Amino acid sequence: MVSVRLVNLTKRFGKVLAVDHLNLEVKEGEFVALLGPSGCGKTTTLLMIAGIYKPTEGYIYFDDRVVNDLEPKDRNVGMVFQTYALYPHMKVFDNIAFPLKLKRVPKEEIRRKVLEVARFLHIDDLLDRKPSQLSGGQQQRVALARALVKEPDLFLMDEPLSNLDAKLRVEMRSELKKLQKQLGITTIYVTHDQVEAMTMADRIAVLRKGRLQQFGTPDELYNRPANMFVAGFLGNPPMNFIEGTLVRDGGLYFDFGYGRVKLPDLDIEGEVVLGVRPEDVIIGEGNLKAEVYVVEPLGREQLITLAMGDVHVKAVAPLSLEVKMGQKVRISFNVNKVHLFDKRTERLIV
Repeated sequence: MVSVRLVNLTKRFGKVLAVDHLNLEVKEGEFVALLGPSGCGKTTTLLMIAGIYKPTEGYIYFDDRVVNDLEPKDRNVGMVFQTYALYPHMKVFDNIAFPLKLKRVPKEEIRRKVLEVARFLHIDDLLDRKPSQLSGGQQQRVALARALVKEPDLFLMDEPLSNLDAKLRVEMRSELKKLQKQLGITTIYVTHDQVEAMTMADRIAVLRKGRLQQFGTPDELYNRPANMFVAGFLGNPPMNFIEGTLVRDGGLYFDFGYGRVKLPDLDIEGEVVLGVRPEDVIIGEGNLKAEVYVVEPLGREQLITLAMGDVHVKAVAPLSLEVKMGQKVRISFNVNKVHLFDKRTERLIV
C-alpha cells in the first residue's frame, strides 16, 4: 500500500490544458473517486499516476518518492479500464496470468496465485473459458483478477462499471467497495456517475475543466458544497438554483420577484443565488404560491416540478401526496438546509 500525493500536477496537449495545477493527497488504504463530466481531466490524471502520460509540470509522489520518471511497469500499479482489455484469443486463466508471465514468475507460483485470486473473486470455475463466453460482470471480474494477481500497491480504475447494465452495476458497486476494504489497497477510481462516487468512495475529488473544485467526504460535498458546480453535480435530482436579492425588512429575506423567503439573520446583502435540494422543498404549507407544472412518479416517491412565474423548482414528495398538473399549491423551503451562493463567483457564501 502507498499514499499518493499530486503537487501542482499539470498536463497540456498542445494548447489544451487538460489538468491545471492539481494538488491532491490520497492516504494509504483510502478509496478516492475522481468525479466530473467528460473532458474534466480525471482520466488524464489517472494515466499520469499510472505513468502512461508524462506530466507537463508538477510532481507525483508515491509515499515520499517522486515517480515522474518511473516506467509504468516499475510503479506496481494495478489498472482496470472501462473496456476490460481482455485478450480474446486467451483463456481466462492466461488472461489473469499474463502480468506474472511478463515478470517471468515460475509456473507453479503463477498457477497458485491465479487460483487464489480466481477463488477470491468467485471465477475459479471460468478459468477454461474465453472472454467471448463470459457475461459483462464475469469479464469485469477477470479484469479485476488480472490487476490483483500482481499484488499492486495501488489500484487505478477508469469507469470500470460503465459497460454493465443497471442491476449489475449496483451489484458490482458493493462488490468493489467490499473488495477494496478487505484488501486495503489504496484505490483511485474515475467516474462521471455521482451515485457511484457517493456510495463507494471515502473521499471525492470533483474536477471541472482540469481544476479541482472540492475534495472531501461524500457528506461534506453534499451538505457543504464549495460552489454551484459541486452543488449541482452531486445529488439526484440536482439542487434547485434561484436568483434573487437579499433584503432587510425587520429581518433578512431572499426576494426573487415571485415571493420572499425568510432567512436566519446573517450579515450579508446583495444579489445571490439560493440553492435548495428537491427533498427540502415542502408542498402544502408556506407563503410561496406555485402551480404544479408536471408530476413524475418514481416508484416509491414522485418528482414534482413547481412553477412560480418563470422560476421552476423541483420537489421530491411521497406518493401519498395527491396533486395534479395545473393545481395551485403553497410551498416553503427548509431554511436550515438552503445554501446561498455569490451570484458573480458562484462560490458558497453560507
